[in-house]
Amino acid sequence: MDHEEKEILTRLSRDTEENSREIARILHTVRKIERELRPHPQPITVSVANVFTGETIMADNVLVLNVGQTAIDTLTPRLADGITPSGGVVSNVVVTFSDPSATAVLQPDNTILFTGVAASTGPISGSTALTITDTDSVVSTWNVPFTVQTNAPIPPAQLTQSVANVFSVPTP
Repeated sequence: MDHEEKEILTRLSRDTEENSREIARILHTVRKIERELRPHPQPITVSVANVFTGETIMADNVLVLNVGQTAIDTLTPRLADGITPSGGVVSNVVVTFSDPSATAVLQPDNTILFTGVAASTGPISGSTALTITDTDSVVSTWNVPFTVQTNAPIPPAQLTQSVANVFSVPTP
């Protein structure tokens, strides 16, 4: 091999190395773009409602009860339709409610027991902070507001509406 051929091979080798490094840089950039374009996991749960149950059916996030009554608040993760449960698991529940009209006690199953204690002046605001772990393992945190209104106790209804003198049959 003569000198000119060696020079051509050296130049080709150098060009190949430079092209290889450039191709590696381009490949790195393409992979970075691909990662950015890939959809990030979105939670299945798109809303959470405080669903109160007791003696009457309540609207989501609203509780009205009388003094002495109780209600259970079940935190319910929901799908995009706002109705269907998402199947997400509720955890790390923190209840924020401070009013002498009712008590709110977190239960071991992450429900909340409300008890009417005294009549409130109107709806009192509270909130529940919680974590949802969806069925696809995506974790999201929520803060859901609610209101509680405690009405005065219902006085007992008076059954007696009149009084009559009932005489026995006179005896001889």
